[in-house]
Amino acid sequence: MEIIQKITAKIFFAGFFIILFLSCQNNIVFEQTKDIETDGWHKDSIVSMRYQPLDTTQLYDLFFLVRNDNSYPYSNLFLISTIENDKHKITDTLEYEMADAKGNWLGSGMSDLKESKLIYKKKYRFKDTLPVHFQVQQAVRKTGNTMGDDILPGIKTIGIIIEKHTD
Repeated sequence: MEIIQKITAKIFFAGFFIILFLSCQNNIVFEQTKDIETDGWHKDSIVSMRYQPLDTTQLYDLFFLVRNDNSYPYSNLFLISTIENDKHKITDTLEYEMADAKGNWLGSGMSDLKESKLIYKKKYRFKDTLPVHFQVQQAVRKTGNTMGDDILPGIKTIGIIIEKHTD
């Protein structure tokens, strides 16, 4: 009888953690990624993604998903991003830290490839249900140089994640 109780308790806790894990994943309403050319991200290359909002009452948190490897030469990343539909357009220039002061990558991952989930907008509300186009391009340049890097090595993937906002 004691063995059955132990097995039942283990099944209960395993089920509890599975449900907990799955409930944490339910906040994601959209995720899309695009791979970058193998030679690097060209400064004129715009990564575009399309999303169809269905709920204009819900608040959302928008994130960029960036995967980089050790060939990325900087400790930060500058992006120019646009959210646009037929009625509205928002353009932002953003800076993200990709490495700490010692040069350690801030993203997660155990290999040379690191993944960073970078906050773009918190508590964002879509104004209508028209299709939305997200556009992202790199705007990295060396200190003192007014021209951006033509090719940015080391960025492997760019993506957008939209999650329901929770307090």
